[in-house]
Amino acid sequence: MRFEKDIVFYVNDTIVEKINNCIKLASPNEANGYILGNIQEVNNNGDFNYNYSSLSFHCIDSTKGSEISFFLDNEQKMLELNTQIKNENLKLIAILHSHPAGTTPSSTDKHNMKYYHNSGLKKFTHLIWIIVDSRNNKMNGFIYLNNKLTQIKLIVGDY
Repeated sequence: MRFEKDIVFYVNDTIVEKINNCIKLASPNEANGYILGNIQEVNNNGDFNYNYSSLSFHCIDSTKGSEISFFLDNEQKMLELNTQIKNENLKLIAILHSHPAGTTPSSTDKHNMKYYHNSGLKKFTHLIWIIVDSRNNKMNGFIYLNNKLTQIKLIVGDY
């Protein structure tokens, strides 16, 4: 798998705690949620870097709990988030979900990443997908870029 060093996703300790609580509440099913924040483009003499800064995490309660997949099907929560995004001038920067073991995208994850990326909806074009191992809370980040799944750098902790 490719690794993109020019994209860095920052997750602070407060959001990590909320993510871990979301995973506990969803157990034994996969947890899922949205991370809102900002994307900063940094130009270093023509070498561009993109920094994703997480500002809030929102656990999404699914009506169809599953141990092997996740569903973003809570329409009321999604409407509330759209209002918050507009009111606070934030962006949807990541979709997060947990796996019972490991942080590698499943074939379904890969399909969904490609589908959303190619949907034509601007908000999904540069979306990060974060997968958390529910056994040890380790995280990994991915982006669908140039028609390829690409791993990104994830920095966890206060910054």
